[in-house]
Amino acid sequence: MMLKTYLALMVGAVLVIGCADTRHERLLELGFTRDYLDGYQDGCSSRTTEAKTRLDGFLQDAERMKREPKYANGWNDGYDQCYADNRDYY
Repeated sequence: MMLKTYLALMVGAVLVIGCADTRHERLLELGFTRDYLDGYQDGCSSRTTEAKTRLDGFLQDAERMKREPKYANGWNDGYDQCYADNRDYY
């Protein structure tokens, strides 16, 4: 009985996540905090713009990096993940 319930929950989660249009929406649906999502978006934007220009577009809130660990973790994750998505620029 537990196995059936677990499988039903997993299938439901996959269906909900599959309906999200962007990575940001998928992370929000998975329950990530606003601080993490803000950092993720800034980190991803920084990596994507850096890949195209190499000079401009570095976006990071230095105060939040120091004060809010979730923002810092999100920024680092976004920066790393978007590097993997933009390898063709290098």
